[in-house]
Amino acid sequence: MEQIDDLLLDHQVPSIRKQATPILFVHGMWGGSWCFANYLRGAADDGWEAWAINLRGHGQSRPVPDLGAVALDDYVRDVADVLAKIGPAVVIGHSMGGLLAQIAATRIGVRAAAFLATAAPRGIVVLRWPALSRMPRYLGAMLGGRPFQPTDADAIALLLNRMTPAQRAEVLRRAVPDSGRVARALAFRPPVVDAARVRCPTLVVGAADDAITPPDVQRRIAKRYGAEYLEVEGHGHMFLLEDGWEAPLEGVLAWARRATS
Repeated sequence: MEQIDDLLLDHQVPSIRKQATPILFVHGMWGGSWCFANYLRGAADDGWEAWAINLRGHGQSRPVPDLGAVALDDYVRDVADVLAKIGPAVVIGHSMGGLLAQIAATRIGVRAAAFLATAAPRGIVVLRWPALSRMPRYLGAMLGGRPFQPTDADAIALLLNRMTPAQRAEVLRRAVPDSGRVARALAFRPPVVDAARVRCPTLVVGAADDAITPPDVQRRIAKRYGAEYLEVEGHGHMFLLEDGWEAPLEGVLAWARRATS
């Protein structure tokens, strides 16, 4: 673990650096840099210097007095602060982190950007019945700007449906509450991202069995940015940690090599 300002990041340095551009991984809600443990090792093995941020309020990173009131713009600032220190990077975001990567891609300091099972910008509706039917129990926290996390049953149905029982138990053990204010924005009023300002190469990765950010949504996001699109079969939302995580990562890294060559 390394520190940039008051943000904590996991950092993997390759034994032989083959790629000049670093990679920055950005996690989604209720997560942390631990979500990218496999990807950090895999990227370093492929010759990349790899970083994975812990956004503010996650673990001991950039402590906040009231996590429930943290805004999406605060997380955007965390990503920008890291990019200012590590230089132009390939930014790879998962879920909410994918939306942060979309926003980062409109700015300088991003060589290429990949959006994995990503949340959508304004104008693309993500919510489907599996999520909508479960949302009422969280509306109080979302509308009141309080920290919350899904019940184990809801997390398994929406996020962990393709994981083994042991993998689910580990994710549920490590998951942390997240901002009700951010969840409200993602669900009801996501930020506008000007696709014309995204001038770097982009990739969208969808998972065939993703119950919360389904493939039809991912294809629409790819079309919005003119991005390459990769769909992984037999995987759900958390394909980063599922059995067979190597194949999606190989696709992402092959794209990254082309995008930065």
